Amino acid sequence: MGADAEIFVFDYGRYRGEVVPALVELLRTGAVVPWLGEVFRSAASMGGYGYGVRWPRLAAQLRERPTDLARYCTWLGRDLRYVGTDRVDRAAGEQLTCRSGTCPERVRCRFHRDGGRHAVEELNALHEALVAVRCLGPAQFLGRSITPAYYLPLLARQGVPDDDPLRGLLDALATRGAAWGYQFGRTEGIHGWLTGAETAELSARLHRLDLPRYEPTFAAMARCSERAGSTECDWQAVSLSFVRTVATVAAGAGRGLLWGNDVCPDVWRDVWGLSSG
Repeated sequence: MGADAEIFVFDYGRYRGEVVPALVELLRTGAVVPWLGEVFRSAASMGGYGYGVRWPRLAAQLRERPTDLARYCTWLGRDLRYVGTDRVDRAAGEQLTCRSGTCPERVRCRFHRDGGRHAVEELNALHEALVAVRCLGPAQFLGRSITPAYYLPLLARQGVPDDDPLRGLLDALATRGAAWGYQFGRTEGIHGWLTGAETAELSARLHRLDLPRYEPTFAAMARCSERAGSTECDWQAVSLSFVRTVATVAAGAGRGLLWGNDVCPDVWRDVWGLSSG
């Protein structure tokens, strides 16, 4: 079946103000801020194999091998986006690692090739869980196992120049999660996100393209999906119109966007022992 690609309304402010500081502090000292401690305590232990055991163990390991991202890291941005220069191809299923030869944290950092013996699986799962439960709003299905690169042929057909900012915004949705959004598989995990201002710009630029037109609501997208044509070109246009519509909804609420493949808030709520409501 493949991984479901979805575009989410994203509370970037909460992500930047709560999730990022908690993760940076966890890496820097191994300290668990109070609300994150509640997450650890509520997560299922599953006989010693669940995140209720794995995440506290991670914190203990980080106390022994801390990493100060805020002070030293130039491979990740302040919101944990990937800002390295290596080509990102999530469909290839490859995990990127930092190759800095000068960073003083390189032998301890879980993202550096010299620290590769320290798995990043628990860190990435924690990042996804916190984003999924605390920062994501409604979502729209876009396709199976696709990435934002799926729309490049459509942009070419519609004459969008190579230097058009629209391409950069779609690339941000594809690559900002290349390090801390990665999950083991092919396209699974958080691919990227946009701030509120970027989301408003994306909405405006997509409105200039020749895409299906309907009222900007999730109900209208559901009806449009039922009527979608059967060819690949038809679905590319419909799917990109969904990105436009969710961007419009998000921008109207002052929110951002996030692209995720099999990022499932309900599943993470279950892990935390929370109801889906």
